[in-house]
Amino acid sequence: MLEPTELLFLLVIISLHVFVFSGTEIKIEETKELLQQSTSKAGIKRKKDVQGDQNPKVAKAAGDTSASRAAYKEYAANSIDERPKGTDLDSKLETQSKELWALKDDLKKHVTTAELRQMLEANDQDSTGSELDLRERCVDAMMFGALSSCPICAGSLRYSGGLYRCHGFLSAWSKCSYSTREPERLKGKWKVPEEINNQYLSKWFKSQKKTKPVRILPPPAYDNSSGSQAINRSSQSAKSESLGDLRVAVSGLPKESMEKFKRKIEGEGGLVHTKIKKDTNCLVVSGVLDDQNAETRKARRMKLPIVREDYLVDCVKKQKKLPFDSYKVEAIGESSSMVTVKVKGRSAVHESSGLQDTGHILEEGKIIYNTTLSMSDLSTGVNSYYILQIIQDDKGSDCYVFRKWGRVGNEKIGGTKLEEMSKSDAIHEFKRLFLEKTGNPWEAWAQKQNFQKQPGRFFPLDIDYGVTKQVSKNRKNDAASNLAPELVELMKMLFNVETYRAAMMEFEINMAEMPLGKLSKRNVQKGFEALTEIQNLLNNNAHDPSVKESLIIDASNRFFTMIPSIHPHIIRDEDDFKSKVKMLEALQEIEIASRLVGFDADSDDSLDEKYMKLQCDITPLPHDSEDYRLIEKYLLTTHAPTHKDWTLELEEVFSLERKGEFDKFAPYRERLKNRMLLWHGSRLTNFVGILSQGLRIAPPEAPATGYMFGKGIYFADLVSKSAQYCYTDKKNPVGLMLLSEVALGEVYELKKAKYIEKPPEGKHSTKGLGKNIPLESEYARWRDGIVVPCGKPVPSKLKASELMYNEYIVYDTAQVKMQFLLKVKFHHKR
Repeated sequence: MLEPTELLFLLVIISLHVFVFSGTEIKIEETKELLQQSTSKAGIKRKKDVQGDQNPKVAKAAGDTSASRAAYKEYAANSIDERPKGTDLDSKLETQSKELWALKDDLKKHVTTAELRQMLEANDQDSTGSELDLRERCVDAMMFGALSSCPICAGSLRYSGGLYRCHGFLSAWSKCSYSTREPERLKGKWKVPEEINNQYLSKWFKSQKKTKPVRILPPPAYDNSSGSQAINRSSQSAKSESLGDLRVAVSGLPKESMEKFKRKIEGEGGLVHTKIKKDTNCLVVSGVLDDQNAETRKARRMKLPIVREDYLVDCVKKQKKLPFDSYKVEAIGESSSMVTVKVKGRSAVHESSGLQDTGHILEEGKIIYNTTLSMSDLSTGVNSYYILQIIQDDKGSDCYVFRKWGRVGNEKIGGTKLEEMSKSDAIHEFKRLFLEKTGNPWEAWAQKQNFQKQPGRFFPLDIDYGVTKQVSKNRKNDAASNLAPELVELMKMLFNVETYRAAMMEFEINMAEMPLGKLSKRNVQKGFEALTEIQNLLNNNAHDPSVKESLIIDASNRFFTMIPSIHPHIIRDEDDFKSKVKMLEALQEIEIASRLVGFDADSDDSLDEKYMKLQCDITPLPHDSEDYRLIEKYLLTTHAPTHKDWTLELEEVFSLERKGEFDKFAPYRERLKNRMLLWHGSRLTNFVGILSQGLRIAPPEAPATGYMFGKGIYFADLVSKSAQYCYTDKKNPVGLMLLSEVALGEVYELKKAKYIEKPPEGKHSTKGLGKNIPLESEYARWRDGIVVPCGKPVPSKLKASELMYNEYIVYDTAQVKMQFLLKVKFHHKR
């Protein structure tokens, strides 16, 4: 049987684990302090400095087990008694604890809840919460002085888990994460309002000292060096969550990523394979789930979790094996075959309502009763969406209020509700719910007037349904085409919805509740603004570290609220930051493609009509023409020696004449004589935007980081240097590349990266000088003396350059004339 003291220890152990799993911090020393008070209040005499194996003898009773006794001994010996007993700090903590409990008991006996609240208000303290909350705040302030407000957000501080934490909001987007062990206190005595007629408080007020003592806090019992708050666990528990327990199979990851994970995980005792083994924990995949992949099929047969690459990223970052649930991609793969976006009027009825075929979104003038709300707060783990619609019957006046809510990327969490009501009641209910969820009246958003994001509330997303009618990967366009066969195949590549879907899934955009290509330009711009703020914070060391962290979290919250993602996280390193810049650039191109021609596969918007909307003449070149042979030589000759993972095969070449581009380029052609035919590579999803609008420079709201020589249009003279940016793989090996005539003029030469807004006066472009260059004696000349640097790569005479290969940058789009579009097949060796 367990002794009373042992039983109490075990109860606290259980409570400790409950608090750990609920995300609440517990300090070991505070637990000890609690135990001291609890045993005292329970009437059990506590023998000072008793070790875990020196327990007072009491009679045994039924229910005792050797396992429970062993657990008690281990916890008492190792967890609580880590600090030597009998120290001066130990004595001071015990004395302070007795005084705290005595004051708590007195307030409970003699002071009402209303009087507690009055005192807090009179001393500028937070007066919200339960009676217990109010009493705790009063005790702390009466003993040690009233707390000053949070230095970051001016919110109220409260003592919890060995720290004083802010419970306010840093901004409308984030809860404040400020915490401290040494809070500022207000000067002066604790005030007792005159209207309180309480003898106990009057007596206490007269006896209080002018100078308050400083609260003694137990030393931290956890490591907070990395921002995490992890309670010291037993060695056995720590081992069960270590990287050494990872046994993963990896499929489809780039070689560099594979080697990085293998080095870090196997260095800790884990294993990383390319094939599933008997002891494999999970299968890690990159991009879209491939149902035909042998490892995918094997994982399903073995019922292994299939997770995204960021699972390994987070495991390595946190140095432990994490749960699989929030990283699984199976649900995404299963639901990716059909995106039902059925637009009627100016909006789309959500498919979960079951009314897509029989109803439409209610519209009154410019007002559309349809909204998608988003909220992401990394400090609390919130990552939620809320969809609200009024659906009207196509054949009558019946209306329905439809709601769908849940966690982004997790269909298992959330729900739906559909209520039938009159039109007037539906509008009233819609507005009531919108106000409840956002803190703003519906009119403020619908009319774009004075909408203000409210703390802890949702924010509406701008969704532009454009011209799309329905998207289905299973439908084929059977309309006859007057285009050349080569051009028909190119158009199918450009307008293949699966390509765009894969790009959004690669960037973990919430495909389930974000129709393809419908995130508006405004949202993307807001995302860029949040990234720019993060960039400024990362480069600024003037802030206090805790303040800087809070501001980075706030900006990350804004980013992931505007760009709903399956796995939002704090953007705090350069690689992650650059990947988000690339994501927004890709979303910009998808938005352009969606707005221009949509992703409709219906025959009434044929490939010919899509081609016409590009406003760019695209003509296939005969394979036996001089231009084709020159381009093929340029491609085959200028493959850089370090780009060994793939070879290139030219499939087709198309000449380009984008409407209006020649006229804009003409002045530079006449004025700047240094003109070259140079390479530019990009994702397949970017080419609808490129062909219709030309090569463009990053927008002003985009952050500066990620552009080695500033915001401009980048070119190369070695094909493989540009081909890297096509981002092909074994499953999708065909990419598109451009050859453009570039008016370089006087060149500003640099041997290392340098961010500039534009070249110095008298210079028209920037050239990064590489250590390897095309052999100049093998250069060719094209029309009107345009230089084609088609020589084989050779070492340059430069020794001090930090760049491997040449790069060319222009800062004015009019200096570029697109000449050829190349369809290129990548033969990947791995």
